[in-house]
Amino acid sequence: MALHRRVLTTALLAFGVALGSPAFASAGAFFDGHGAFAGPAGSGITVIRSVANDDGSVGFVHYTYTAGPTGATVTRVESFAD
Repeated sequence: MALHRRVLTTALLAFGVALGSPAFASAGAFFDGHGAFAGPAGSGITVIRSVANDDGSVGFVHYTYTAGPTGATVTRVESFAD
């Protein structure tokens, strides 16, 4: 039961990331990749997004959400340049 709750929590967090990044959708060039896994040891979701705007600004985000028997973690890397 706890594993199912952690899988659901991880999925909801990733959904929040997807909704929280609408600025990327208006970009000149855009990449969006994601993956998920679930098993007896836990679950996780990774979201990667990069963008290059017409004005020369660029951005990159990499989020990883994991949940397992010992708890949950969030790893977040962001980089932006004008």
